Amino acid sequence: MEIDSETKLCCLIGHPVKHSISPQLHNSAFKHLGLNMVYLAFDVKSEHLSRVVKGLRPLNIVGFNVTIPHKVSIIKFLDILDSTARETKAVNTVVLKNNRLTGYNTDVEGIKRSLLDSKGILDGRALIIGAGGAARAAVVALKNLGIDEIVIANRRIWKAAALVRIFKKNDLEVKSVGLPEVRRYSRTSSIIINATPVGMWPHQDETPLSSKDIPRNSTVLDLVYNPLKTKLLEEAEKAGAETINGLKPLIEQASKAFELWTGLHPPKDVLWRVAEEALTKWGMK
Repeated sequence: MEIDSETKLCCLIGHPVKHSISPQLHNSAFKHLGLNMVYLAFDVKSEHLSRVVKGLRPLNIVGFNVTIPHKVSIIKFLDILDSTARETKAVNTVVLKNNRLTGYNTDVEGIKRSLLDSKGILDGRALIIGAGGAARAAVVALKNLGIDEIVIANRRIWKAAALVRIFKKNDLEVKSVGLPEVRRYSRTSSIIINATPVGMWPHQDETPLSSKDIPRNSTVLDLVYNPLKTKLLEEAEKAGAETINGLKPLIEQASKAFELWTGLHPPKDVLWRVAEEALTKWGMK
């Protein structure tokens, strides 16, 4: 693929972004489908977010992804929010069309599809560890799957409580707890989702839960994808739980973003191959 004056741009903005494999995923899909497009990653600190978004608009880019720590703060710079973004109050994908920026949350689809495609039983109580943008997407995905009892555990309990205030109007039984209480609730949860960076390379020996804290036959989804088998997933396997690594929701959400930008379905087999190659190269697989 040659870059020329007609090449269209998509990008990722966040801080940090050097660990992201999104450029490899999207560029491989562009190349496979013969699209004259390119995807870049830009490290954008919070104090620069406003100027960056204002600068992207006149460049007439196709769209961009948003990652930590901008998924919530990006909203005030957008023109329109789709239903998933309005419900989660978080955005991870933006489309620029007719000079208007529309925000979406494709993380919801990524988490929902990952749980649906697993062999786990999807009922009972769900525990979400974390209270950031990924946790917001997890709440909506679980709601869409019919889960009506959700516990949100976070180190800063006020942040978990803020999520409860957002979602308690959606006919959900949502409760916030501090991390010291997380084991009490994990032992009686059917679904456990780690929506924190705990266990991410280079801190891959860390885990929010041990095997004795995880019920047998529960479903454990770790949104961390580097390494693919985190310490949490190792402990979940010991406990006899169904495990899902973070690569599945990453690819599913990336696929949805790709469709929003291009109107085409990306080749998921190519995305899986490229992702696994990238992680192997970095020694994370």
